[in-house]
Amino acid sequence: MTRLECLDIDDIPESYHYLFTDEYLGDRHIFRVWAHNPEILEATLEYLNTLYDQLTPRTKELVILTVARARGARYEWHQHVDIARGKGVETAEMRSIGGRDFSGFDDEEFVLLQYAEAVATGEVTDQIHAALETAYSPAEIVAIGLLVDFYVGLCNYVAAVDLPFEGGEFVGWTPDDVTIESLFA
Repeated sequence: MTRLECLDIDDIPESYHYLFTDEYLGDRHIFRVWAHNPEILEATLEYLNTLYDQLTPRTKELVILTVARARGARYEWHQHVDIARGKGVETAEMRSIGGRDFSGFDDEEFVLLQYAEAVATGEVTDQIHAALETAYSPAEIVAIGLLVDFYVGLCNYVAAVDLPFEGGEFVGWTPDDVTIESLFA
């Protein structure tokens, strides 16, 4: 049971109801908890959308999945397995990230995943950073680093409030298509 209640739309000031449409936030538990402070929810979403606009949807999801796996953050992994499917991330790629094997990715994504994992664990080396610079611009590196940083903090916060999964059981670190379809149909 979550340590902060997941608010219902009727518990949120009406001026913030626009955030909880199916096209925007929907019914994700994290946002229903953040709704206890709707001003922070709104500002955080603005910040995240600015970060997201700096990267392709696929790149963003690869980074988030890598951070979730590096931090052992089951809620974020579960949530983004569902989201990543619509952003061009294949189930086999999710299984690779879940199994911490980046070898099947092309050079650009390989170094992206290494860098995201290294930032998430606090183990960035000059070699990893230099490799990232060969594939990404300085502006993209800033966005990638800040996205990792945000999700590291989010993973810690989710653990602190003990959020339950949407849709029941954990999809698993190396999900298969049948499990994904059964949980996120």
